[in-house]
Amino acid sequence: RFRFRFRFRFRVLTMGDLCASFSREQEEQNGIRTQLKALDAQKDAVRAQQKAIREKCQYVKVEDIDAAIERLENEMAHTSMPLNEEKKIVVQISELRKSKALVKELFESSGGAVDPAARDALYAQLKAVGEKITSLKAEEQEQRKIMDQIKAELGESKDEIPDLFKQKSDQYEIVKKCKETINKLRDEHRKVEDEYWTKERAWRAQAKEDRQKKWEAEQEERKKRDIERKQRQLDEAGEPFDREVTTCEQLVSYLKTFDKEEVAAEEVKSAPQAQDGMVVLNKKDAENEMDSWFTGSGKGKKKGGKKKATKPEKIVHSMDIISSFASLGLTAPTNKSGMSELITKLGEKKAEYLEKRKDEHVKRAAQKEAIAAQIAEGETKADEGEEKTNGTAEEKPEEAADAPEETAKE
Repeated sequence: RFRFRFRFRFRVLTMGDLCASFSREQEEQNGIRTQLKALDAQKDAVRAQQKAIREKCQYVKVEDIDAAIERLENEMAHTSMPLNEEKKIVVQISELRKSKALVKELFESSGGAVDPAARDALYAQLKAVGEKITSLKAEEQEQRKIMDQIKAELGESKDEIPDLFKQKSDQYEIVKKCKETINKLRDEHRKVEDEYWTKERAWRAQAKEDRQKKWEAEQEERKKRDIERKQRQLDEAGEPFDREVTTCEQLVSYLKTFDKEEVAAEEVKSAPQAQDGMVVLNKKDAENEMDSWFTGSGKGKKKGGKKKATKPEKIVHSMDIISSFASLGLTAPTNKSGMSELITKLGEKKAEYLEKRKDEHVKRAAQKEAIAAQIAEGETKADEGEEKTNGTAEEKPEEAADAPEETAKE
């Protein structure tokens, strides 16, 4: 029975497709007929227009009027005729030209002549559509015969349909009861789940509040540590500009060593000369000189012995000395000239840095006062029990968790 019902259902679907195709072909056929009617109406309008033109003038086409005008003009040009006949032909040509304009205007207003090829093409399409409709009707009749045959083969099974409907109704009642049971169980589960989420939200709110309080306490502690660290850094900081002042003093001492060497050299030059007839002790190569007196083997004096002018001695500094001068904005000297001026500049630099040191002491004192005020303000707030919020309580506890690691690094 199921097999027969399936075959019957398939034929019903096939019949539906045929009906849809039949409807589409009919719509196409109606459209072609509408176009043919429009062409017929246009053709009738053209005929009526031509009839009206014939009543007004002899010719109904522009080509015919042009041919008549050309014929009359040719006749005037190649035929000798009286003046009256010539005037009549001129008047006739003028009237033909006027009728030409009228015919052209009426022809354009009527939409032009009907194309016979377009009408033949529409008739061919209408014929093809009619053949398709005929074939579809034949297929529809064939499907109806098959459906009738299936109904005949189904036979006595038609009587079982009411029992099947009753069985379906009974089963529907069972399905309905099952759905009611499912809905009841779903409501109970939803109730339990709502209670769970109520408790879960309360627990999360409490945990959020605890994290907020913990974060606030850690922030306060961190702020205190920051203030203490700043105060400790100020207490442990050395004298400001100590490196610059020390550099100035060391460079002054370094330059004075060259002054000492120059003074020592002057003292040697100004030592008392030996008296006539006396020999200076510890003279270099003294014995060789005595021998030369008796043997005549001493070195002769060079001719033209004029003393050359003494050049200033160049000074070579280490890289540390050069970098020290550069850090102060000065240039290391290349010779001993101008040492006193450079020492004076170093003294001025030292005085300048000492003046800056006084200003830095004033700034540090102000910073210490500000830190002491912050400590006093924090203690006052702690005594009054003020509470602070950061505005992003969900994210700050995660930052607070990283605070111990930052404290350890510090």
